[in-house]
Amino acid sequence: MKDKKMLVPAEIAEYTVETGIKKANTPSKKVLASAFLAGAYITFGVVGSMGAAYNLLANPATYGLGKMVAGLMFPVGLILILVAGGDLFTGNILVSVAAFKKKVSWKKAFKNWALVWTGNLLGAIVVTYLVSLSGIFNWSDGLFGGVVLKTAIGKVGISWTAAIASGVLCNWLVCAVVWMTYGAKDVTGKVLAGFFGVFLFVCTGFEHSVANMGYLFAGLFNKTNPAFLEAAHKTAADVSAINLPNMFINNLLPVTIGNILGGLVFVGAVYYFLFLKEDKVATKEEKAA
Repeated sequence: MKDKKMLVPAEIAEYTVETGIKKANTPSKKVLASAFLAGAYITFGVVGSMGAAYNLLANPATYGLGKMVAGLMFPVGLILILVAGGDLFTGNILVSVAAFKKKVSWKKAFKNWALVWTGNLLGAIVVTYLVSLSGIFNWSDGLFGGVVLKTAIGKVGISWTAAIASGVLCNWLVCAVVWMTYGAKDVTGKVLAGFFGVFLFVCTGFEHSVANMGYLFAGLFNKTNPAFLEAAHKTAADVSAINLPNMFINNLLPVTIGNILGGLVFVGAVYYFLFLKEDKVATKEEKAA
């Protein structure tokens, strides 16, 4: 009998528990290093997707098409993580499955998430800083940089309700995508599973905390560039909203909360219930007692 090409959902659940145990027990230094790479890879996806679509994103009439083009490029970031290796905060929310199964403590799960979030942030900061120095945001007389500024301004201006709701929807999708990649047993399967789900979430515009690290720090590092301000039709007062307190309090914090809830509740908890929770069936003797 030939090996199966993929795992069925119940087998994916068991594999997710095993993966969660390994992730939760990995030494902190290795977690941070792995997370740094993942943050960098996702930020490469952010920059690449905006670079492919900024002309379309700058025009309201072609904005939807721009999101589609961006969605075609962005999945490269996740594919790099899936194939080359790395710990992504949103995907690591699936450590919750091992915690629900009581194979790891919730304390270890939360510690892993905190370390990975921090490592992802460091990777995003390094890549956005280097990209800013590279000069590519000057493309089209600064229009690329103008779209970067407009994107960052929009992200610090959303409400907490919208940020949390969008974060929930985003990581519901992303964790489902990661779940599917766990079921693939070869590189082609992982790439295809990762591509289409991430393409969908980018087209919807849902909020992803790690991607937002890239968008926001790109805006922060470039907000004083006069050419970018002109291309974005923004003033210095407009871009003053792109500051660390607003970035963390108005966006990254509520989006992170939403990402945790989306992955933990709608993927981790539901699939634990479907495939791992042991239903106790009372015997006649137990009922009589």
